[in-house]
Amino acid sequence: MNYEDLKEKQFEADIEQWLLETGGYEKGSQKTYDKERAIDMTVLMRFLATTQHKEWDRYVRKYGAKAESRLYQVFHENVVRYGLIWVLRNGIDDLGIKLKVCYFRPASELNENLMLKYRQNILQVTRQFAYSTQNSNTIDMVLSLNGIPVVALELKNQLTGQNVENSRRQWMNDRDPAELLFHFNTRILAYFGVDLYEAIMATELKKEKTYFMPYN
Repeated sequence: MNYEDLKEKQFEADIEQWLLETGGYEKGSQKTYDKERAIDMTVLMRFLATTQHKEWDRYVRKYGAKAESRLYQVFHENVVRYGLIWVLRNGIDDLGIKLKVCYFRPASELNENLMLKYRQNILQVTRQFAYSTQNSNTIDMVLSLNGIPVVALELKNQLTGQNVENSRRQWMNDRDPAELLFHFNTRILAYFGVDLYEAIMATELKKEKTYFMPYN
């Protein structure tokens, strides 16, 4: 590994460490991440069992060994129909069993139960995120919410001769919007390019038509 690579990795490591220490994140692992379905169902089910154990117990009793596959089916069907943002806000309802896939911060901290559930969201940061069954490409960093990848970052460092424009070209030219992970409002909701001085963001990958907004 050359000097430039070491500097690039250190930049990633510094951001990861900041998220782990101050952002409430845990270090992600891709051991249970399903590239074809673009989700980590093991993490999502851990979240459900922790925050909604009565509902999740009913779900497991109802579907038995098929609970995981049924959960993914209902989740994905709702995402395709309504979009991921809607599902994050409203959860899913499978024949009367209602499950939240995340908890937003409540307007008031007086409700201790809602605050507890909010804090039990599983936030993960994963470096060098391998996402495809078609190639060996990796994304510098992906942030996931309860097993669902929602933010992706390509990180560049001027000390290695690259900047945010290299991130822009990478998102536009090297990432295939046909990948499930990149379908609009289906998994990743925000694509960032970041260097030491600037940040840009897009909400949809459309090759050369991808539109980036300044995010400084």
